[in-house]
Amino acid sequence: MRQILKVTGRKKNERGFSVLEAMFAAIIMTVGIGGLMALFVVAAAKNAGQGDQATRTTEFAQDKMEQLLALNYNDASSQTAGATTTPTGGAGLSQGGSLSVPSPVANYVDYVDSLGAVSSSSTGARYIREWLVSAPTQNVKTITVTVTALFSADIGTNMHSLAPSTTLIAMKQQN
Repeated sequence: MRQILKVTGRKKNERGFSVLEAMFAAIIMTVGIGGLMALFVVAAAKNAGQGDQATRTTEFAQDKMEQLLALNYNDASSQTAGATTTPTGGAGLSQGGSLSVPSPVANYVDYVDSLGAVSSSSTGARYIREWLVSAPTQNVKTITVTVTALFSADIGTNMHSLAPSTTLIAMKQQN
């Protein structure tokens, strides 16, 4: 004879989630998503700060390059360290300079504070502007300007290799 099995409802161990289990899962997921959102906010703020500094280094490099390119090719005495050029007391476009943050060369360096004021003193400076003038061929001078942030809220002080930096290179030909 055949036996007929009768299926009756669910077994006890096959129940679904309870409301309490669903609430705990939702709370855990909310805490996890909240933590990730906080991480995104911090990352966005740090990127904005770095972007602002990078923009400023580019702007300050362009300003210095324009100041140097405005000089006469044979100028060897104008003081260019600072916001304005004075006719004496400097090196003008004489060959020399350096692009080494730890050991800048006099007359080929100036500093910019957080408000954009340029000075020859590193006191209160947020950026260092250095330039190098070389003459690889006769009648042509290569001018290289580098601006480096001296401080970054993201990385702290004395971390120049990680700070935003901009380098511009231009050639000036004798007329």
